[in-house]
Amino acid sequence: MYISVIIISFNGIEFIKDCLATVFTSLAGIDAEIIVIDNGSADGTCELIKARYPEVKLTKNPGNLGYARAVNQGAEQATGKFILLLNQDTRIRDRAIVKMAERMARDSTIGTIGPMFVGFDGTLRKSCRVFPCYRHLFFEFTGLAWLFPRSRLFGEWKMGWFDHLTEHEIDQPMGAALMIRKEIFDAMGRFDETFRIFFNDVDFCRRITERGLRNLYFPAAVVEHYFGGSIGTMKPRMVIESHRAMFRYFRKYSRGIHRLPLLYFWGLVLWLTAYVRAGYHLILRK
Repeated sequence: MYISVIIISFNGIEFIKDCLATVFTSLAGIDAEIIVIDNGSADGTCELIKARYPEVKLTKNPGNLGYARAVNQGAEQATGKFILLLNQDTRIRDRAIVKMAERMARDSTIGTIGPMFVGFDGTLRKSCRVFPCYRHLFFEFTGLAWLFPRSRLFGEWKMGWFDHLTEHEIDQPMGAALMIRKEIFDAMGRFDETFRIFFNDVDFCRRITERGLRNLYFPAAVVEHYFGGSIGTMKPRMVIESHRAMFRYFRKYSRGIHRLPLLYFWGLVLWLTAYVRAGYHLILRK
């Protein structure tokens, strides 16, 4: 088996149809398998997959076990040389999956590879990131990152200076469509399940670099992504979960007792702002 595509689904019946259709088209003539791990959807997603795509390897969890656990479930079944982790709210353009696999096959130093993302309307989406640090939090919360998004200092975290049109080694490609060598995935100990939904991809990419491998942004492959399509209906709760995951990330990589005051200061800031943002989204829903 050459490629294993692992799609994590959760109440996304309006997306999964196009996602699977474009995956099958992109993989035409390729030795590949498609694995869907469903996290307890109640909207008919699994029934649709069984009816339209019986060749898909479908696992239906009794409830939402979290993204990281579902990815690991899929990886346990995968037999391909390359694994593509794919969100349900995506559509593959042309031969994007094959292009990523071919680029990775040519260079053994590449640990992960990510495509260019565009919206469903074709608008370029800037998706590359550097690994977050405390100064990035300061720039975000003071508004400096918003005021000067293209600055290599203030816009460093979200790489606002980068045009996203050229191939580039980066810290973290977006996990919505992330290709990984199966042997590396297994050797890495897989996704850290303490990051249930957010920051599991950031953590994994960081562990990739600590092994001396590269994470590559590869714009020759294009994937359409409806940002927020997988979590949009749960926005307030997801805001809190994203802040919680960021704190876990900093706690995991804040090495040395001298860094504890910074960790807990920014932890407090993250918790407070999480509930402010969640409250704002609750008000918008009313």
